[in-house]
Amino acid sequence: MDFLIDAWDFNQHPATQLQTPSEATKNTWFHFQRDVEGLTEWLTQAGIPEPLIDAVLEEDTRPRFQRLPDGFMLLLRGVNLNTGESPEDMLSLRILYYKGALYSFRKRPFLSIAKLREQLQQQMGPESLHDFIVALIEQINLRIEDVVSSAEERLEAIEGEGFDDTASVQVKLTALHRRLLRLNRFIRPQLAALEKLSTETEKIMTPEFHQWLINERDTTQRLFEQIDLMLEQVWMQREQLQQAIAEKMNRNTYWLSVIAGVFLPLSFLTGVFGINIGGMPGVENADAFMIFCGSLVIIAIVEFLLLRRLRFW
Repeated sequence: MDFLIDAWDFNQHPATQLQTPSEATKNTWFHFQRDVEGLTEWLTQAGIPEPLIDAVLEEDTRPRFQRLPDGFMLLLRGVNLNTGESPEDMLSLRILYYKGALYSFRKRPFLSIAKLREQLQQQMGPESLHDFIVALIEQINLRIEDVVSSAEERLEAIEGEGFDDTASVQVKLTALHRRLLRLNRFIRPQLAALEKLSTETEKIMTPEFHQWLINERDTTQRLFEQIDLMLEQVWMQREQLQQAIAEKMNRNTYWLSVIAGVFLPLSFLTGVFGINIGGMPGVENADAFMIFCGSLVIIAIVEFLLLRRLRFW
């Protein structure tokens, strides 16, 4: 059973780890590696309908909740905190609660599950399957919250830099915007899935666990609103950046126009006196060149004072 990662029996407290589970029983949790051969056959022998097997082993999924006659199916996403991976490349975790047993499926290591397994091994973990479900959603939200808080700090740092280096700010804003969009892509349907879960499980969960589940749903709602707000802030920063770039271009164009206006009459005079034909004044005068240069300087000074008086800057 290479596809079985871990299994625990919650019929007693603390929960006990199952070394060689032969079949699924009530109040047991099975954690599977979903891309290993033999899993489909094992699930079929456990009495799970084929459509549910296809749903939990599907390659690409979005968060959703589905009520079943004998339980429910919950598809979730968590941030990818594995070494060398991008957090916004969210990992899929499929949960199937069927006839009193809980099944979870993953393809890549899921740190939220690893944390719960560690707590169970230390006899400090959840006391029941319902407690386990709530604790798992809590762990997922904690890690999403860390990533969102990091993104918020990064956005504040970008806002504090100003727009002196517009190219660098543009690159940072684009990377942050891409991260937030990828997070928002799955957080939005995950919130809807948790809302349905909290509604549908009111009758099967104790009031205490149901209230904890509502709290986690509210946490997901807060994270979603926080991401949505940061997306709006990124758009505002982009608009301010575009405005800063436009102002810089306008300022540069303005100064080029002023410089061109100053040198236009000077260029005209040098062009006129550069004509190599007879009759040019000052050709026979040895001081003509110095007189001409002095005249150009005087004209430039007069133009400068005139533009200053007209408040061109």
